Amino acid sequence: MPPFKSVCSLQSSSLKTVAYLVRRLCYDCTVTIQDLRPILIHLKYHLPPQIQALVCHTLLQDSHKIVFPELLNQKYLMICTELNADYIWINNKCGVLPLISGLDGQSVHTLKMTGSHSQILDTESDKNDLYQQFLMFEPLYEFMCTLTNLTTLKCSQLCNNNMLKIFSKKCPLLEDVQIEMCTDVDDEGVFHLAGHLPTADTYSMIRRGVRVQSESVCKKLKRVNLEYTLACSASAVMLLYFCPEIEDLNISPDVSIGDVFNTLHGSNQEDDTEVTVQYSLKVIRAHMEVNETDLSLIVRTCPKLEDVTLRCNGVERKDRNFLANLLCLNIKSLNVMNCNTLALLWYLNQQGKNITNLTIQHLTMAPISLTFTRTHLQQVIQSCPNLSNFTLKLNNRTIDPDVPYSSFGSRLHRFHSLSHLMVEGANITTEDLSVLVSQCTLLQELHILIHNLDILEDQVLYDLLASGCLKNVCTLFLYRPMLTLAALKRILVECPYLHTVGPLSSWAISKSDRMALRQEIRKKNWDLNIEGPEMMHLMIL
Repeated sequence: MPPFKSVCSLQSSSLKTVAYLVRRLCYDCTVTIQDLRPILIHLKYHLPPQIQALVCHTLLQDSHKIVFPELLNQKYLMICTELNADYIWINNKCGVLPLISGLDGQSVHTLKMTGSHSQILDTESDKNDLYQQFLMFEPLYEFMCTLTNLTTLKCSQLCNNNMLKIFSKKCPLLEDVQIEMCTDVDDEGVFHLAGHLPTADTYSMIRRGVRVQSESVCKKLKRVNLEYTLACSASAVMLLYFCPEIEDLNISPDVSIGDVFNTLHGSNQEDDTEVTVQYSLKVIRAHMEVNETDLSLIVRTCPKLEDVTLRCNGVERKDRNFLANLLCLNIKSLNVMNCNTLALLWYLNQQGKNITNLTIQHLTMAPISLTFTRTHLQQVIQSCPNLSNFTLKLNNRTIDPDVPYSSFGSRLHRFHSLSHLMVEGANITTEDLSVLVSQCTLLQELHILIHNLDILEDQVLYDLLASGCLKNVCTLFLYRPMLTLAALKRILVECPYLHTVGPLSSWAISKSDRMALRQEIRKKNWDLNIEGPEMMHLMIL
């Protein structure tokens, strides 16, 4: 049966009770800021700072799956900042920005901010609108100046260049910056974060080895994500040059990582074959095609790379020469898009023992010549004995049944060490499924999102359960299988660690049965989520 929710300790239950009462005060419109003052004084006097922070942590943790969190109002922010919270969430949908001035965020280590594009004024409008925008954000700017111990920033649809400028002056401990869908962030803001606004001769000075000083206090940046902002390749250049500890940098899928390194070192590599500058990057995402020369430069300057995403050409000779550049690296995670399968297998035959995470993707614009067959699958399994995560996305194509599995006889290979498997957009047979998972006794997560999942009927599932491959599974995501309530009940009996299963609305289970299951989960106190992993991103923590 699914695991039971653990019984709270006396301390945990007490903290939850305090957090619940505090939450009610935040919701109660009749309770004012001044009414909360005596309560805060009482809590600060009787609870040590660490316990105060746990109350605030519980205040958010118990409010999971909130899409429009009305909880996040001015009273919540005041309570958390005064009770030494190390994590707070500012949601401008609640209109708290004008009310946040005067709060002290010195204890905050993680700041999450969410907003709405409809609330942010157009920066290209007239000066009066720009002034109104400044007035709207001024309280938030004042609060940001107090975040001297901030280490993690997570922001969606609310960040702008002025905020990055403040962080560059006030947050010396900042390590992780995750900014997404913020169209008011462009190269200028990133230049402030890196500590230098480039001039006409900045890039030539960098290529000549002249040391340019940074004016930013953010010297410890390790992870920077600027996806879906207006930051371009110039931002990547400045961050790599001025922030030597960056291990993971993600700008935009439209930015060519090859252009970034050419800007840093010059495009004529034949005149400078001994590139001595090295970076700390461990992760490279090249969503655009990179030529072989540029990849060679990246490999020489980033010897610590272990997680690589590459978009290939699809031609065997070109892709083999392309992947040959990676042979000198200790790659542990490889994601290849539109890669010729024979070229990939050539690489895996040499380096597959080191790889623990492998993703094979055929994009919508993949060459028609790309195929993935049962023989190819056998070679992948044989070449990657230590693979724990495998993702196969074939853009609505089949695993080509070039030969029957029976023809392999005793030489038939199956995965043994997989803990996570995702198959998406690939029509598979029950035999394919058996080869993929039937001997994976370590399997914890199984995601299958394909168009012909009607092949997964009750008896097929029973065979998988009998093989023992699902005995340790925690997440089972199957989209539109032909599984009935009887199959689900057997899953619950034979998968004692199951935490997430679904989405049940796509299974052959009636709505009334799903509602009855919800009641049973609550009655028996099971730690079971029947919504599906796609809902997990709504969790606050």
